[in-house]
Amino acid sequence: MIHKVGIIGCGWVAPFHVNALASLRHRASVVWVADPSQERTALIARQVADAGLAAHRCPSELADFHEGLKTVDSVFILLPHHLHCQATLDSLEAGCNVLLEKPLAVSLDEADRMIAASDMKRRLLMVAYPHRYRRSTQAFKRAIENGEFGRLILLDAMMDENLRGYTDLGWIRTKRTLGGGVFFSSSPHMLDVMFWIGGELKTISMAGAYGGVSMEGETTAVSIMKFENGVIGTTRHTWLSPDPKVWYTMRAVCENAVITLTANPEGDLVTEGHRCKWRSRIIVSPNERVLLDNNEGLDFTGEITHFFDCLDTGKPCETDARAGRKMMKIIFDAYTGAAKTGAN
Repeated sequence: MIHKVGIIGCGWVAPFHVNALASLRHRASVVWVADPSQERTALIARQVADAGLAAHRCPSELADFHEGLKTVDSVFILLPHHLHCQATLDSLEAGCNVLLEKPLAVSLDEADRMIAASDMKRRLLMVAYPHRYRRSTQAFKRAIENGEFGRLILLDAMMDENLRGYTDLGWIRTKRTLGGGVFFSSSPHMLDVMFWIGGELKTISMAGAYGGVSMEGETTAVSIMKFENGVIGTTRHTWLSPDPKVWYTMRAVCENAVITLTANPEGDLVTEGHRCKWRSRIIVSPNERVLLDNNEGLDFTGEITHFFDCLDTGKPCETDARAGRKMMKIIFDAYTGAAKTGAN
């Protein structure tokens, strides 16, 4: 089946989705792209056309996505967080399936309304958590679970970023529009993979630090968690690193070895976007054994493939709206605990 897709939001992340769709031309065509900015819309429309993805010669360029909802079966919603709820509700009401950039929403009330609408309309609402769908992350999980290195004891994850320019965007500055701070907005990239590997969570706490840019939420966050199976997990994340070395690192400390996954842009991710070159590696120590070494970067092909597979087969979605709400609840509970103790 060829899915007719509309893209809602033509900001920084949109080219990554178009780049992934380019390898899925046999499964999808892009009918239109929509954004209030004519300049951004024209840029993404040209990328769609150049990739051979347009339903016609070129996709329609819309200032208001509502004009195109009846002409597609699926939409990709790539908007600022506080706009997710209404855009999703409107898309579901029109009969569209939705692939929604994380997070699901900025409040649990919004999340519940979105889930109810998805259920009522019998349409798929998938939250985009790309890292669990990356080939390198899946290889990392297999290496932990195959038994060669013994029982998993600790999962540790770090995201080291300098996003001072990116955080200057107005909607990122307030908790009302972002939903929280870095722990809510971006740490779920690590948390989703950790929950996927570690299983059911028993307890989690967080601490946040502020400064560096003018925003209400924390700009640096750490967390510690324990899973029902006894595994311990930790995350560390900053948007203010003056000298980032490795963008994404996840370490699995097992009884007999340490397995380390790294994903690192070899250029400037903020300015180069989807054109940035990458290197992803999995190393086992001691002895520095290389399990994987490739150029996979921030590739959304896996998650979009999963979205289409779920639509075509009816199989359950791994990161559906309920999973997205569960993530939000965990983070909000951690925020509440941190507020009581002065940790954030």
